[in-house]
Amino acid sequence: MDENRNTALQAARFLIVSGISLSIDYGVYALLSELTALDSSWAKRISFACIFFWGYFAHKYFTFKNRGFSATEPARFALLYLSGWAINSVVHDYASTHPGASTPAFLAATFVWACWNFIGQKFFVFRKRECEE
Repeated sequence: MDENRNTALQAARFLIVSGISLSIDYGVYALLSELTALDSSWAKRISFACIFFWGYFAHKYFTFKNRGFSATEPARFALLYLSGWAINSVVHDYASTHPGASTPAFLAATFVWACWNFIGQKFFVFRKRECEE
């Protein structure tokens, strides 16, 4: 399959999985922000952690159609997600400094994280090694 077409299909599947992830992420975030005493920063961090396992399996098997196993793959995914979590948190905290900016901050943090995550998964976590091709 042409690499550009393959990347486009992966991006489309990534958006589907990420849309479901966004629903989970935002639902947990909204519940924690509105129904508990947690501030929005901690609500965002917890909601982000909730999508970690979902993301690994959905992106591995659906987005990137990666059926093989590498012992380092889960560690690379964790490293990507943890670095993405840090980036997500920094962007969220920076963007939420104004009153009423909670939802725009959530969306900005999610967009930056999604770009980081797709590129990282494609070229770092689920990359095809020469021996697999």
